[in-house]
Amino acid sequence: MSDQNVRSFSVNQGSVLDGEFTLRVKPEMLPEASDQSSSGKPKSDRKFNIRIKQHDVLLFDALAEQEGVSRSVLINRLLHDFLRDELMSVQDDDARALLAVTADEQANYDDLAQSWVLDALGSDFHHILRNVLEFNDRNEQQPSDHPGAPENQFNSEAFIGLRNKLKGIKK
Repeated sequence: MSDQNVRSFSVNQGSVLDGEFTLRVKPEMLPEASDQSSSGKPKSDRKFNIRIKQHDVLLFDALAEQEGVSRSVLINRLLHDFLRDELMSVQDDDARALLAVTADEQANYDDLAQSWVLDALGSDFHHILRNVLEFNDRNEQQPSDHPGAPENQFNSEAFIGLRNKLKGIKK
């Protein structure tokens, strides 16, 4: 399995969840983007199977019991924390915002769900999101002395590369 599909991460929040974890993704086991619409279920209702070593399942069960939650809730919490950390590791604000917006656009959120954009940019995300996506700046508007500026003059190379790669992803 390539290193690209294996991630190790640490949880250090001062709780029984602390420890070292390894996530292995098998792309061949994931459904293709074109298969997603054929399942008939809304994306929020779909389930995915993953292989977890038996001794890790026993630890999940013990930790879940200690926290007073189900194994599923515990795993989802850990996965969300890991994904949020990975998202926040993207240095360019505009690239991080683009990844968050793309994930949010493809999600079927319920009224209680928190969007990735909120995680990526914080509570001022509406104002910040517009400025970051349009001008690659959290606070500034497009400078008035550049009215005819090219479309991506203010965006990072990471943003432009991600935008081009994400164009092929359909909802």
